[in-house]
Amino acid sequence: MCLSLKDLRVSCIVLQHVYMLKIMIFTDNPSVNETQLVIKEARSRGIETRVKAPWDIVMLEHEKLSVDLVYVPSNMLNRGSTFELIHRLLMLKELEDQASIVINSIESMLLYSKEHLSIQMEKLNLPTPKTIITENIEYAYNFAAELLDSGKEVVLKPLCRGRGIGVTMLSGIRSRGDLLQFLTWYNRSFAEGVFYLQEFKPNLGYDIRCFVIGEKVVGREKRSNPNDFRYNVSAGGQASPFEDDIYDELAVKVTKAMGFKITGIDILPGKDGKPYVLEANCFPGYTALIEATGIPIHKKIIDYFEEIIKK
Repeated sequence: MCLSLKDLRVSCIVLQHVYMLKIMIFTDNPSVNETQLVIKEARSRGIETRVKAPWDIVMLEHEKLSVDLVYVPSNMLNRGSTFELIHRLLMLKELEDQASIVINSIESMLLYSKEHLSIQMEKLNLPTPKTIITENIEYAYNFAAELLDSGKEVVLKPLCRGRGIGVTMLSGIRSRGDLLQFLTWYNRSFAEGVFYLQEFKPNLGYDIRCFVIGEKVVGREKRSNPNDFRYNVSAGGQASPFEDDIYDELAVKVTKAMGFKITGIDILPGKDGKPYVLEANCFPGYTALIEATGIPIHKKIIDYFEEIIKK
């Protein structure tokens, strides 16, 4: 018995409805608000959603994965011991081999750091503050001292942390002896062996967070803080809508250079008229963006997952 073209079309539609999309959320911090929003949105659409932490998986004994996509919404490769890093990297590699789609990609997550961003900015010939990244405390000291002696401000940052944690202005250091002592302390507390220092750029008193999914900016927020040079909402900053698409092209260009599919790009409008990209975060928070703009970022993330799975 031969099926008509109409019958075949109906059969295809039925099969599309029968098949349930399957995703896995792989994170060492599943209670984060943004992760919970994504989980709830996926399940509300009938998407089979598994949530796994690194300690839920036993290598060589785990079941073969049967999901369409793995989403990693946490910074698990930038915290923990060296052994945990190696273990989690191998787990991600296995997940990528089985699921074929891992967001963000393992390579981009492994390279994720302010240092990688600075390297990409230089390659793209984009405006970037004068920067040094080094394991040598003497080089770090000389860089900071030279800028401070010339009347400029210096910012010291951890290589991989977000939310403004450990970001410090060095202008309050009283003497060069104190500067060396401070760098020694900072190395133990935040730097973990790698100093990342930048010349502070005078700015308009705010930065812009562009939230990129795929190759499109889906939301923007303006962040300011009259009491701190850090504009992160988690550090006391205030978020408001930013409707201008002036930085969209720059944000997408940086996203591609970093190898991300979901990211928050933080851009500082300088008083010199140049836009300085300060952060490209592959684990961006967006609760403040939702509250400020009403844009349902978590729903747009699931829209994107459905789109790329069905391609």
